[in-house]
This record gives sequence, C-alpha cells and structure tokens, in this order.
Amino acid sequence: MLRRVQLTQLEIAKEIKRVCEENGIRYFLDAGTFLGAVRHGGFIPWDDDMDIGMLRSDYEKFCRIAPEKLKKEYCLQTWYTEPNYGLPFGKVMKRGTVYLESKKTRRLQENGFYVDIFPFDDVPTSEEGRKDLARRLLQIYRVRLMKCGYKPWMEEDRILWKKRLGYVYYQIRALFAAKKELARAYDALAESIPETGLVCEQSAMTAPMYFERSWCEELAMYSFEGVAFPGPKEYDKFLTAMYGDYMRLPPENERENRHQIVQIDFGTETQKEETK
Repeated sequence: MLRRVQLTQLEIAKEIKRVCEENGIRYFLDAGTFLGAVRHGGFIPWDDDMDIGMLRSDYEKFCRIAPEKLKKEYCLQTWYTEPNYGLPFGKVMKRGTVYLESKKTRRLQENGFYVDIFPFDDVPTSEEGRKDLARRLLQIYRVRLMKCGYKPWMEEDRILWKKRLGYVYYQIRALFAAKKELARAYDALAESIPETGLVCEQSAMTAPMYFERSWCEELAMYSFEGVAFPGPKEYDKFLTAMYGDYMRLPPENERENRHQIVQIDFGTETQKEETK
C-alpha cells in the first residue's frame, strides 16, 4: 500500500517538474524528499509524502500559471483557491483520488493524493527578530486552522488535551476573523522582510529552521526513483541544518509515516481501501 502511495506522489511530482521546467520556474526537492534522494536514491522507505520547495517569487509564479498549465487530472490547492484549506503552502493534487488525513474535519473540493510545495521567505538576521516573526506568523496560522475546522490536537484516535485546551483561545479569535483576510495577513507578514541572505520554509512550524538563501539558489540534479530532480547543491549543509546527522537512520520504532491517513482511494472502486 505504502509503495503505491509513493508512486502516485511521484507521478504528481513529475507533473510539477514538467510545468516548472517548461516555464522557467526554479524548484528543488525539500525536507524528507531531499533526504531520501541523498540517502536512499528515492523515497525514505517509510515516508508517506513528497515535499518541493521554491523561493517566494518562483512560488507565486507557479501559483499564477499552474491552474492553466497543469494537466486536467491535477489541480493546485492553496488557501486562496479553497475556502477551508488552512495551510500557508500549496499542494498539487490528483483529481478523483482520496488521501484523507484525520486532522481535517471538513472535506475540501479535492481530497486526493498530493505533493506539498513550500514557499521560502527571507527572515531577519537576528535570532530575536526571527523568533518574533515566527511567533506572529504562528498566531495567524492557528486562527486560520480553527476557522477552517482543523483539529491539530488529534493523534490518531486520541485527543491531546493540553493541545486541545491551548487552541480554545484561537477558536475564540476565529469567531471574529475572515478566512481571506487571515491568509492575506499571513502572506503579507511572511513577505515583509527585505532580502537578508537567510530564508525560512513556510510550513508553520513552532520552531522554524533557517537556511542560507544561496543554498536554495544554487542547485544540482539528483536521482529520485530514477527521475532527475533539482536539489540544493550544498546538500550537506542543507540537510545538516535540517536534520543534524542525516545519514544516521532513526531507530526502527520511529520509522513510520506521520500523516494519520484515514481513507485512501486510488481513483477506481477496485482500488478503494480504508485504513485501520
């Protein structure tokens, strides 16, 4: 099952690759996908998603042209195209499939297999400035999540009560906020820092990671499942910043997928499966 999931995601990534390369958009393998390319030559064997990064200008260009340039079997999903989508990054999704996470309580227009596309924005050079920016972005993001009906306190079938109680504040704030204004406020703040040489992936992490901007500009080609994709040329610096000793495998009990998928449909009735 996991291997079929991975190959479906690879199919989507190849479509993103086509659109980017035909339209002069710079992109690169990111996060666990890039680690998989360097350490495994493809997917980390237990990974259940694909991640692509783009500097903000390339991300905005991709978002502008993707609705027209993607083949009809695929669509772009962002918090501007989908009212109940709560995340500050986009997804390219395969239509007619289902890959549903437990934390989403509202069905979206499309709920299928996807590849995440993360914009990278400039951040302050001072640690204090970066922490303040991250805190302000996280506040907006959490209100947007509540406005869109997400349940980040769910861990499989369990409620994490400390986290649940912490989100009551954001649920109250969401009563007085509008979805579009929250998205615009987040992006305006994320893009407000002039170029500093440091960038951050907009994945709404509580403790964001920061990278040299040049690492996202100077790219090399890497084989991922037999397909050539670009990734940071300074792979050792990039992956060390993200993971530390990235060539060391985690303990076997930590080798698991993390997206809490509760329903999978590859697009035909004969392939439909429910996870347990």
